[in-house]
Amino acid sequence: MNLDSRLMIEYEMLRRNNDSEPETSALTDQEIQELKVKWVKLLESDHKELFARIKARDHTQVEKILAEKGTKVEIIPKLGCPPIHYSKLNISNKEDEMRESPLIMAARVDRRMVEIILKYGGNPNQGNDKENPLSVAANRYDRETITTLLRAGGSLEDAVLKLTLPLRHVSEKQMKENSEAGYCVKPLTVLLTDDVYLKCRFPIKTAFKVCKDIKKIRKVRNEFEIEFELLMQEADTFAYEFLDQCDKMTEAKEILSYPVNLLKMAINQKKKQFVSHPFSQQLINERWNGDLNNTLLRGKTIIALKYTTSPITLPLLFLKFILFDLPRRIKFMKSDFTKLLKLTFTPCLCFITDALNYLTFLAIVVCVCLFPSDGKYHLGTLDYLLYYCVLARIINEIDFLVQQGWRGHFRNFWNIVDITIVLLLCVGAIFKGLIHYRVDSLLMKHANNSKEGGHIYYRQLEENLMLSHQDSMMVNYIYAVTEFILTLRVLGLLEISKSLGMMLIALKYLVIDVLRFGIILLTVIFGTSIAIYSMTISIHQWNKELKTSVATLFDGAENYTFSLLPYNKAHPEGEVKGPDVFETFSDTMRNIMWSTFGLLDVVNVAVEHEKATKDFINIILILYVLLSCVLLLNMLIGILGSTFDRIKENCDIEWKYARSQRLKEYSRAQPLLFPFFTLLFPFVIWFRGRLNEERRREREIGTSLRDGTERNKLINAVCDRFVFANWADSRGKLFDSRGKGETFEMRTKLRKQSTVLMQFGGKGRN
Repeated sequence: MNLDSRLMIEYEMLRRNNDSEPETSALTDQEIQELKVKWVKLLESDHKELFARIKARDHTQVEKILAEKGTKVEIIPKLGCPPIHYSKLNISNKEDEMRESPLIMAARVDRRMVEIILKYGGNPNQGNDKENPLSVAANRYDRETITTLLRAGGSLEDAVLKLTLPLRHVSEKQMKENSEAGYCVKPLTVLLTDDVYLKCRFPIKTAFKVCKDIKKIRKVRNEFEIEFELLMQEADTFAYEFLDQCDKMTEAKEILSYPVNLLKMAINQKKKQFVSHPFSQQLINERWNGDLNNTLLRGKTIIALKYTTSPITLPLLFLKFILFDLPRRIKFMKSDFTKLLKLTFTPCLCFITDALNYLTFLAIVVCVCLFPSDGKYHLGTLDYLLYYCVLARIINEIDFLVQQGWRGHFRNFWNIVDITIVLLLCVGAIFKGLIHYRVDSLLMKHANNSKEGGHIYYRQLEENLMLSHQDSMMVNYIYAVTEFILTLRVLGLLEISKSLGMMLIALKYLVIDVLRFGIILLTVIFGTSIAIYSMTISIHQWNKELKTSVATLFDGAENYTFSLLPYNKAHPEGEVKGPDVFETFSDTMRNIMWSTFGLLDVVNVAVEHEKATKDFINIILILYVLLSCVLLLNMLIGILGSTFDRIKENCDIEWKYARSQRLKEYSRAQPLLFPFFTLLFPFVIWFRGRLNEERRREREIGTSLRDGTERNKLINAVCDRFVFANWADSRGKLFDSRGKGETFEMRTKLRKQSTVLMQFGGKGRN
């Protein structure tokens, strides 16, 4: 028997005011179908009258109709009533032709009408493609109705999606329709004020989801970007202050771990302030250090010895498992081999392993450059070892890319650096392989033909080897750039240290500012170079054409020295050129750039018999110096200073967030050194999946509040503390404002805020 049939029978019995459980097993399928048809006909005849009474604002008749055709339900705060009552077979959820439910129509009336519909099983989340009850109440700026719907289990996230629907386009036609309809941000502001997240079942989770939804559409309309930024900031502040109301770490663990991993969500959404909270940091430390937590010096020393000797002991323990543990039927996850392998998967130890891999990688690259193979154009042992390291890095990057997704992977700056290093080394390997193949082919070819061709073949061999030498130098250039970038990558690992990490984080932001400034400076240099070079090249072309024309008209004029033409004294050979500093466009740009630092001698910028051109060039140079040296460079100094001050104020938050990203990265990293990781990659992937599943089960079992009711009581208790803290803070501000001579409007606003908070807290939180 399907769910609809059971619902039909239940509502038929409820309509007859019979509270006993219907005997579904005694009914045949034909009787059930007859009951269903009968009930649908009753709904079709009754719901039209219900809608008419709702539109007429007749509260008495609406309640009378619902009392006759439905039944009262018990509403659990923030949860609503049992889902069985939300069926569309209930008259309180029957939609009309426009797909509007009775609760949507009631939200257009007032709070009392909404309470009547909810009392008889109305679904607060039932809506259509454009609106739901909460979005309708927000458009009416009805805060009381919003509170009522949220207490009945209304979804704040769905309401935000409905209110921001005009800013979410899936086609150009819809974009045009939404643009013509216009948008107002005030209903969204009304919906998200007065600590609305407290009225939701999971306050922090709801705040994060709402913030994520707003972030997606904040730049669709520039005129509302500031309002959206303020709403996101309020959500982040609420999440931090709500977590701050936890009295113990155990309470914070329950809130952060259920129903989703809120700490992981905060790291993904860059909630830096929330991640830097002491409770969040304590949880991060526990996961980062693993078994090293709550361990004295002796225990830490033992763990360090186990990790150091793991490359030797792991193979031995694996043989022990095969030879001794398997015959005794000891499970793989309970063996000594697995216990030691689990230890190596600790994030802090994975970080140490990765640092050793990078140092080994850098050492091999340096050795390839400093100690080339015996044959200049042949591959040596170090080259093959380098390619093996590159293969290991490629496998590692693919592993991270699959786990994090391409967006999450490329969002990390150091991941982009890793991919750049791998690509450079791959290009270098391809170049070197082609050179090796070409040189061998040339030597083989000329060895066969040298006796017949004599010195001609030797000349061709020399030319081809010279080309190969130029290509080999290109490989050296690639390796040199890779060494520099790889050194910076190894330096980036020091972010884990608090003292050095703050400096490196500040340096990263400063480099970004310098790159942005470089775009502006290069644009100015390009414009100045175009202006100056266009003058010099025009004079050059004019002189060349004049000399050609005179030589054509008059015999012997080609041997005449044009002493009055520009630049002739500088170039007595007869070829007319511009000044040395502006001879070509590349020279012009290079010298203009050096003039920014005072390295261009303007006195040498002279044009013989062209005083106007000389004055024009000098004016352009003066304007460039004023713009670049006086304005742009001082602006760069100011930008770097303000960025450093901002990072210095938030350096602790920035560093803690950077460390949380390290935890996210190395929680899924591989624990083996590169020679073993490449060979054992499938086993590492399989074991990591088993280990993550085991950790997930341990976290579920390890929660102290396994009952959802107990967890709801904890969240409600924290909500009460939050309300009381805000009320006390508002009362304190009110008393302070009286002594400081604040305006009457400010005192009135604070008094209203205190009243709202007291009413919210006084109604009780079940």
